[in-house]
Amino acid sequence: MADRFAGKKVVVTGAAGVYGAALSAGFAAEGATLLLTDYDAGRLAAATAGLPAARVALHPADLTADGGIDGLVAAACVGGAPDVLVNNAGIYPFIPLMEVTPAQYDRILGVNARAPFRLMQGIGGAMAEAGRGAIVNVTSAAAEVVRGNGVPYGASKVALEYLTRAFALELGPRGVRVNSARPGFAEGSAEVTMPTGYAEAIRARSLLGSMGPPAEFARVVMWLCSDEAAHVTGSVLDAGGGGHINRREGAATRARN
Repeated sequence: MADRFAGKKVVVTGAAGVYGAALSAGFAAEGATLLLTDYDAGRLAAATAGLPAARVALHPADLTADGGIDGLVAAACVGGAPDVLVNNAGIYPFIPLMEVTPAQYDRILGVNARAPFRLMQGIGGAMAEAGRGAIVNVTSAAAEVVRGNGVPYGASKVALEYLTRAFALELGPRGVRVNSARPGFAEGSAEVTMPTGYAEAIRARSLLGSMGPPAEFARVVMWLCSDEAAHVTGSVLDAGGGGHINRREGAATRARN
């Protein structure tokens, strides 16, 4: 299994982030040729410094701008359509619902939902012309669990899971699989400082005692992109230790936590 992606071209957005770095390292370790993007060129270079240079191309891009998206699509399709697209880029500023500005709302939805939509049109369309490919959209349990200080983020992930199903229907007959994967929780992945107690509250929701490290989530995504998941499409795979399950906290649950 160490060479599942040998000879495969893989595009990862948000590659400078916590999960993006783990995804990049995981695909690189299994032989992939990588096109990695993030809005911050310096952070992108630092996050990918340990990867095999011969198989890694860096493409800084602003995914809130159509020019940035168009440039990324063009770069990704040089020499033929990619084999894998991971829409991992996402932002999560902590803003109370009634204080969210239109500009903040538009930016969150732009990065988290609009950019993947356009990339699935462009890169996914090229994959469909080639008759093969796998796309994974990184979503979140926030699509199910409402949190008052992260409503635009949650709304963006609801939209992205809907788009996952829509593109699975559109591209599946032409050989392209489209799935979503939800990671657990990694400190440092948010855009701003987390509220006091937030990290502890999120971890406490896990049914397995932890949320799992980013490298473990990368393995989940790679499985979805591999031939082992050849008949998996239109699905949402949650890898967050069960924290997404809505339940009423009973005495037994409180005692265990």
